[in-house]
Amino acid sequence: MTNKKRHITKRHITFIINPVSGTTKKKNIPKLIEEVFSHSDIDVSIRETEYAGHAKEIAAELSALGDTEIIAVGGDGTVNEVVNGIGDSGAIFGIIPSGSGNGLARHLGISMRAKKAMELIKLGHLQKIDLMKINGEYSANVSGVGFDALVAHKFQDSKTRGLLSYAQISMQEFFKYQPATYELTIDGETYKREAFLISLANSSQFGNNAFIAPKASLTDGLIDICILKPFPVVATAIVFERVMAKTINNSKFMDIIQGKKLMIKNTAKIYHLDGDPRESKGDLEIEICPGILNLIVPENKNI
Repeated sequence: MTNKKRHITKRHITFIINPVSGTTKKKNIPKLIEEVFSHSDIDVSIRETEYAGHAKEIAAELSALGDTEIIAVGGDGTVNEVVNGIGDSGAIFGIIPSGSGNGLARHLGISMRAKKAMELIKLGHLQKIDLMKINGEYSANVSGVGFDALVAHKFQDSKTRGLLSYAQISMQEFFKYQPATYELTIDGETYKREAFLISLANSSQFGNNAFIAPKASLTDGLIDICILKPFPVVATAIVFERVMAKTINNSKFMDIIQGKKLMIKNTAKIYHLDGDPRESKGDLEIEICPGILNLIVPENKNI
């Protein structure tokens, strides 16, 4: 699947800022927006979120009004909300990463420095990317079941944010976690696998450059279904090292199957959607939605 980048001509941009995402302070963001865009012919406006789910509501409202460019200022959770607000409206989407992990932004090669990310938005190079749809909601990055879903639920209740807090919760849960057996039907073929976790990857990484699907592409029309098998405690450091070194796909503990449509019998009834915890009353139904989102990306970047 090939996508041609195109350049935006007539522009109005709304920045949706989540003031409490991640560990990065957002008080300087409006000033930076003014600095970057004040001498351009681009009209800008700013909306701040006030509660969980508000970014999705704002994005849906703007999309319905025909506001063509909507920029998420926050982490992967904020990105997910805005993407779900935009849906298949055709609105243009961009990211100023300021969360804990920033998985999608890192996959795209977007700078973690707000001003540089704004300069990228200003350039406005576009590419159509795929989204996953999981039980009726869109996922732009990495979702899944198993250990990381459990940690996502625990992390949601944590009083502190950031990588350190996430790592502490992961360590606390790791030694008492029991892998589960899952039944997956992928493009009509059924598999039964015991797994520590199953990640549904549209992009390559969870965030913080932890790569669960090193070969994943946002434009191939496929989901990378990453099945991490149970592994002995003595192999923990090796598994972690491979995730950080972008070589987990070569591990004997990892199976990666590509598919367009799948179902997972999810006995735990919990999963995560781009890192945000969800509960399901039944199984998970997942499909790829090729080329559905117009995304501002770095020029000449293979995504």
